[in-house]
Amino acid sequence: MDNLGTIPAPLPASPRGPAFFSGIRRQANENRLVAVGAAIALAIIIMAALVPLLPLADPLKPDYEVGLSAPSAAHLLGTDLHGRDQLSRVLWASRTSLTVGITASLVALIIGLVMGGAAGYGGRVADAAAMRIADAFLSFPVILGAIAFMAVFGPGIRNVFMAIAFFGWPVFARVFRSSVLSVREQSYVSASKGVGGGSFYIFRRHVLPNSVQPLIAYAAMSVAGAILIESGLSFINLGIQRPYPSWGLMLGEAMGQIDQAPWLLIAPGAAITITTMAFFLMGTGLSRKTDPRIQGRAHS
Repeated sequence: MDNLGTIPAPLPASPRGPAFFSGIRRQANENRLVAVGAAIALAIIIMAALVPLLPLADPLKPDYEVGLSAPSAAHLLGTDLHGRDQLSRVLWASRTSLTVGITASLVALIIGLVMGGAAGYGGRVADAAAMRIADAFLSFPVILGAIAFMAVFGPGIRNVFMAIAFFGWPVFARVFRSSVLSVREQSYVSASKGVGGGSFYIFRRHVLPNSVQPLIAYAAMSVAGAILIESGLSFINLGIQRPYPSWGLMLGEAMGQIDQAPWLLIAPGAAITITTMAFFLMGTGLSRKTDPRIQGRAHS
């Protein structure tokens, strides 16, 4: 038996694939913040998707005979200055806000993955170049950068999410870079290098799947931030333009009639608050489960 030698120990496995996604589901079950935030966010997304199927009044058609009507059976949330049904406009505006928030966060996430991956796994030169570019963008607060972007390129839904993504990707890049730097030192990455795995193969197979989890938490909070920025831009008339509905635009219009129709502020303000809180709760809960420092305190 001795001449047969010893059986080599198996290489350390990378915790990827279905186990990774089942871990995310397990975190949602274990964390009430994630569960509550995800439930509210999912309900809002489903509602926004079903808006075209609901028997709502035309959100763009004015009816000046009922302008600034108080909430009633005919108009549950009242009407605005132009007689447009407030409930219809709030629900249709949810599609605008979610489209901007999710699209802007997705674009920023993709750019952050590319730049953060290059910085964390591409060597010192790539790291220095990518991080200096990120630092340049981080020198501008996102809201101020977005205002400057809109002032140059003009308002509109496409420019809104482009502006938010343009100034929002550096945080994704830094979070992903930090995660990559940690994962690439793990034993399963070293083992894969030892058996001849190429750099791209190792990154795709081991580093990337095990580095993106912190980005999921930040992406949820980024959606909330993007919705707030879109609302702020629309409030000052640099975002979504009339007559299309936007929560921020509705708030801006309601400010002009606050003495005559204060109820016009309630619905869009509540919609912004509930939606952003849902995504913040989900992101905060996920970040607590993925941050090793918080996990360490929880187990100590």
